[in-house]
Amino acid sequence: MVLNVGIVGCGLIAGAHIQAWQKTPGFTLRGVTDTNAEQARKRAAEFKIGTVYDRLDQLIAECDIVDVCTPPQSHAAIAQQAVAGGRHLVMEKPVVTSVADWDRLAKSVQDKNTKLAVIHNTKFLRSIQTAKRWVDAGRIGEVIRIHREFLTHASVDRMLVGEGHWSHKLPGGRWFETLPHELYLTHWFAGPLELSSVTAVRTPNAPSGARADEVMVVLRGERCISTFQFSANCRQNRRTLTIQGTTGRIVVDMLGDFADVSTQTDSKLKRAVGSAIIDAGRTLLRAGPDRGQYGLQRLQGLQSPHLRIIQALGRNLQGKGEEPTPFAEVDYVIRVGDKIAREIDRQVGPVQPA
Repeated sequence: MVLNVGIVGCGLIAGAHIQAWQKTPGFTLRGVTDTNAEQARKRAAEFKIGTVYDRLDQLIAECDIVDVCTPPQSHAAIAQQAVAGGRHLVMEKPVVTSVADWDRLAKSVQDKNTKLAVIHNTKFLRSIQTAKRWVDAGRIGEVIRIHREFLTHASVDRMLVGEGHWSHKLPGGRWFETLPHELYLTHWFAGPLELSSVTAVRTPNAPSGARADEVMVVLRGERCISTFQFSANCRQNRRTLTIQGTTGRIVVDMLGDFADVSTQTDSKLKRAVGSAIIDAGRTLLRAGPDRGQYGLQRLQGLQSPHLRIIQALGRNLQGKGEEPTPFAEVDYVIRVGDKIAREIDRQVGPVQPA
């Protein structure tokens, strides 16, 4: 049985979704819709999609799966309409902009017995999958610390530039757009840690897209602490995830999609050589084969985490695999993300209406 997919919203991210569905067996891209009809026609022509719907209800009537790629402020209304029509949902993150909207949507999904999948795509990076295998195999012992760096700058981050990007009007501003990544990775590696503190600073350099340009978030559990560092002032443009265990450490370069593990213990000889130098040598030995495989997969078009998560969803809908984003994970991300964003706004002030 072939299932029909409809794309709602034809902006930048829609291209990744369309390409992924077109490579997923058992699914057909039936059509697209957008409030900007010209943009919808452009996307349809680009990817050879046969139907451009004038209205959302037309797409819902003809599609089994509604894939929502619009800005998050519009998600709740679109999702409710799709669920009311008995359709399965795929949604970009953030899913919604308030817990109240989520409570209503979650109840509707459960009442209608439909599927909801959220694009928690960095779970499907090669490097993150490798790190999870290492953790599950006990390579670094028990996880006791997670640290995520999201260090960026207006010169490299389109969401920080100008006055018009939709992320600027979210609770917590630009950071609310990325917070789901930090939260679902923490949940995946360490479970549902509780929010401990949020520190938000607005410096004189703060761009319009980040009312708080320096933010630190701390989560805590019985045996693990997780921290997120956000900066809008770092020209290095660094995205890393460090997972410290009782017997080792994993560092993931998320932009380069490369994971490295160190399990060396201290000794006088290693101090004399330099532990960092020893680790660097081991990393270099791993890098050659890893980069070769990475490059090959890119050439084959198999490198996209959007492709991997949508294909995992496809298998789940066909009864052949687990949910790529379990309900408990989605619920945790939304509820804790809402608390963090509103605390950022409390400390530096919410966005002012135009």
